[in-house]
Amino acid sequence: MGAFSAISDPTDLDAVRAAIADAERPGALVALGLRTLVIEPGAASQAPARVRELLAPRGDRATVALLVDRTVIRSGAEDLKADVRALLEREFDVVETALGEPGHLHVDDEALDAATAATDGVDAVVSVGSGTISDIAKVASARAGGVPLVIVQTAASVDGFTDNVSVVLRAGAKRTIDSRWPDVVLADTTVIATAPVELNASGFGELQSLFTAPADWWLASQIGTDATFHTTPRDLLLEFAGDPSEWGVGLGRGDARPVEQLTRVLAIRGIGTGISGSTACLSGVEHLVSHMLDMYAVARGHEVGLHGAQVGVASVIAASAWDHLFELARSGRAIEPSSEDDERRVRDAFAVCDPSGALGGECWRDYSAKRDAWAAVDDPLALLADPDTLEAGLGAMRPDSEKIARALAVAGAPLTRDDLGAWITADIWRWAVANCLFMRNRVTVIDLLHAAGWWTDADVDAVLDRAAAAVRAAREAAGVTA
Repeated sequence: MGAFSAISDPTDLDAVRAAIADAERPGALVALGLRTLVIEPGAASQAPARVRELLAPRGDRATVALLVDRTVIRSGAEDLKADVRALLEREFDVVETALGEPGHLHVDDEALDAATAATDGVDAVVSVGSGTISDIAKVASARAGGVPLVIVQTAASVDGFTDNVSVVLRAGAKRTIDSRWPDVVLADTTVIATAPVELNASGFGELQSLFTAPADWWLASQIGTDATFHTTPRDLLLEFAGDPSEWGVGLGRGDARPVEQLTRVLAIRGIGTGISGSTACLSGVEHLVSHMLDMYAVARGHEVGLHGAQVGVASVIAASAWDHLFELARSGRAIEPSSEDDERRVRDAFAVCDPSGALGGECWRDYSAKRDAWAAVDDPLALLADPDTLEAGLGAMRPDSEKIARALAVAGAPLTRDDLGAWITADIWRWAVANCLFMRNRVTVIDLLHAAGWWTDADVDAVLDRAAAAVRAAREAAGVTA
């Protein structure tokens, strides 16, 4: 991690690029396309100047598409979106498009088509708001020929502001697609610090996948189903993350210092995802569980929960799955691959969301591709013969369920499914955990457990029990009551 230890300011993108160039196999990485990252109080007011820089030396009055959602965002007593629009209108012709309803905007075809129509023929795009609106803006501006894009970030809720992909809802399933790098991200820490506490706590939950997903990414490379694993994104992320259980104290109260640190780390997470060329570096079991909950919510008409909050709670599950794997491998439990019909199991799993079978078919297409890649590998279960070597290979990537839970506890972030929403019952939570491996073409520790015959109902319950024990221990260590 030494290549990144000298970088004290993640907004110094030239220094970040230089460190990446000096790291291992830089040619295997995607070039960092983000031009400017500003993390400071009042950053939103820079939007006109940043658009002007991107359009220079243009002489005539340009047209700017302003994309927003319908949630009111305040900067002090003022309406932030109205302020940004007023500033832009001093220099540009502004066409504002508000998408969705308050609290109910998804990156689906309807929203993407509306945003695409709004950006047709414009000279630049500015988005103000959440990770959802920024994902929409990245897709729409890419469709508009890659016109300049400035994102005004208003909460530290996700890491997607600074990456080059977007998470979309297709046929009821969450999918990650290539979109584009924003040219400029303006993270206004004045606004972010006063954002609803639950949004920033959600971002802290999102952060925890840094301590679980790289293990899945590395595992897939060891099995032979994913050749994208690279140490540089991992090292970049770990260098800047530090120990969230230390700097996260006070986040749940809205303290400015941990909120600003969270904003910085999430920005680096987005950059790490983008340069890796794969979201696998930060998206493993924990994201699969969150996506499962989202799919269920959309299908059943429930309010979709905060993505990062779900990821944080599921990160404890992901780490507990690794604990379970190593315990079974060291106990000498026999490897007994299931003879169950995978296609039927996948389709049955998603019938609870979509009785028509369309969602089950979509997930089966992805899962069957993963199954075919697995079948093409020579003896992937051989890794289980030497669990000590497997664990040593993980090194610092080895997930620690209690450490993750302790960080969530001290930050006041959601820690158990009870913190996520009344509709997420024990049965729904168990369904999401048990079947998460079937929704996506991505190998994780749960695929290894399943292939070994170690993902039975009893095994799922054992992992859930491990996670609950980790939460109890973390609360006790942090002095936090349930």
